Amino acid sequence: MGFLDECMRLADELCHQRCMRWIGFGAREVANFILPASCAVCGRADFRLCPECRSEVQHQLHLPPLPDSHHLYVELPALSRQLAVSACGAYGKELARALLAFKNKQRYFLGSVFAPYLAAALNAGCAPQRENLPTLVVPMPSSLKAVGQRGYWPVKTMLDRGVESGLFRADLECRSLLHYRFGYAMGGAQKTKSGSDRRGGQTHFVAEPATVKGQPVILVDDVLTTGSTLRHAAMACIEAGYDVTSAVVLALTRPPNTDPEQ
Repeated sequence: MGFLDECMRLADELCHQRCMRWIGFGAREVANFILPASCAVCGRADFRLCPECRSEVQHQLHLPPLPDSHHLYVELPALSRQLAVSACGAYGKELARALLAFKNKQRYFLGSVFAPYLAAALNAGCAPQRENLPTLVVPMPSSLKAVGQRGYWPVKTMLDRGVESGLFRADLECRSLLHYRFGYAMGGAQKTKSGSDRRGGQTHFVAEPATVKGQPVILVDDVLTTGSTLRHAAMACIEAGYDVTSAVVLALTRPPNTDPEQ
């Protein structure tokens, strides 16, 4: 056994000594005292996401095959066609609180919790393309105002966590090719707008021109409410020369008095 191997063996034994475990426990307690941790969903102390809430969030999200109720369509009236959308879960309960914490309370680590579900839905929805042409996975952009408040771009963050973990198929390529038009870049969230504003005629986004005409695109968003954001994004991508094949969202909202588990 070489010198380096012997050092590694001794270090491993030291790390498993009871005294070292107590030191580790003490370090965590000191860290919790200086920077208190609380569950992003229920607020329980000493957990970023407590075991019970983690279990509930995972229970409310689905891996493919997704339930029939999680497949729907967004109308694209200008093209007389529909955009197929798949949702990993229903917006409500612990999942809704976790998403709000991720987006509005800087609970950045939750991106890694959500990423596997988005990646699985994207992998399942990607069809093989001609000449090994990759399918572009395109996140919905955040406005400058939202990025300034949060410090990060939520949808892109989830996708980045999936890329870093190697969760995507080789023929999927994440690319941030959508941007807000100048007049909308400083705007607030879609949920603050009226229905007529959401359905307005002008597309909110511009897309970088396609280098290969007809390159396939799958759009990704965190929550589907009216479908307006995806509609505007799809039209921008189509105008730029892409073929928008489908969309994936982490969660969809349901009409009032609808059982979120259905």
